[in-house]
Amino acid sequence: MRQRNIGDRQRICIGNICLEGVIENISVVDTDSTKGTLEAYCLDEYGSTQDFWYSDNAMPGGEVERRRSRSMMPPEYVYKRAKDFKWSKYNEITEQQKKIANAFVVRFDDFRREGRGLYIYSKTKGSGKTLLACCLANEIMERLDISVKFVSITEYIELLKGKTDQEKEIVKSIFDCRLLVLDDIGAEVTQKEWINNSVFRLVDYRDKNMLSTIYTSNYKMEDLPGDERTVNRILGHSIPVPMPEFSVRSMKAKEKTGAFLKSVLLDNQE
Repeated sequence: MRQRNIGDRQRICIGNICLEGVIENISVVDTDSTKGTLEAYCLDEYGSTQDFWYSDNAMPGGEVERRRSRSMMPPEYVYKRAKDFKWSKYNEITEQQKKIANAFVVRFDDFRREGRGLYIYSKTKGSGKTLLACCLANEIMERLDISVKFVSITEYIELLKGKTDQEKEIVKSIFDCRLLVLDDIGAEVTQKEWINNSVFRLVDYRDKNMLSTIYTSNYKMEDLPGDERTVNRILGHSIPVPMPEFSVRSMKAKEKTGAFLKSVLLDNQE
């Protein structure tokens, strides 16, 4: 549980509004089913607030927002949580995948101690690989005081070409963050040695420093193209999560198109 005391300054975000102030009161709740604190604040230019609830291990709202804004996660995924991933959309049994995903969140400390991560894959585009990775990363970011970053492999390569201090700092944060989502690995397949070496350096650094990574890919781990050294590092510390070969994205697009068509046809009938 993150230690906070009366009089500590905090940054609180409600929706898109963020304010700073001090903690006025803390009430500890400790029952068989619920553990956490109720906290009231005196915010600058606002005054006293109602109580805010923080469960044990949860990050304060302002800190979560700060980490979220720096995670580089795509806007469409930045607020997605485990409840937003609908396993029922698939027309096959996914119990094993669900168990691994749940264990990664609930027992992340165990994964972190061994530097283990996940390798989420399917050859079908739109199968939910990136969404699942972001849902899991967001759950962990809400619960634990760790840095989380998201970058696609092609974006990472473009960042390496940058010359500014800001771009170099972003690359460093990708190397050092406690949890990285490295999206679409395998898409960078190329004959350029510097790219293969750059991807290997990132994967190898995180492997040696026991930093957890969630990879997403269109390839099975053993079929991942590119540098054999990179593949071996990923095989050594990743738990495979095979996704159903089913495009949830295409299904949703058809549902939206059908709903729109139905609405305009009804309008015409009127």
